[in-house]
Amino acid sequence: MSASLSPLTTRLQRPDYVDLVFGIVFVWGTGDLFSTFAALYVTGIGAEANPLIRTLLAHDPLLVVALKGAVMLVVGLTLVRYRAAVERLPRWRLWLGGLIGVGTVVVALNLYVAVAAATV
Repeated sequence: MSASLSPLTTRLQRPDYVDLVFGIVFVWGTGDLFSTFAALYVTGIGAEANPLIRTLLAHDPLLVVALKGAVMLVVGLTLVRYRAAVERLPRWRLWLGGLIGVGTVVVALNLYVAVAAATV
């Protein structure tokens, strides 16, 4: 094995801006949407903690899909439009990565609720 391919000398590349924006949109859009519906399937509408989402679910679950899609579209387009401004912020990768981390925790909690309720 050559020295350039050694696992000890290989460094991870920092994610670029587009990767982080995609991660935010994917986790908060797709991940949160599907995990919310997984929890909803097992627990019912009454277990939804967000009153706006609970109201939309009561009227029509497709309203939740539309809302989350619209919000992620606005967030994604805004982050792309203001990329130069965001990249001038100190530790911008940490902030965007933090949003992905928080979204991942939300998805994990939704899935925990679904699994816990399904086993009862």
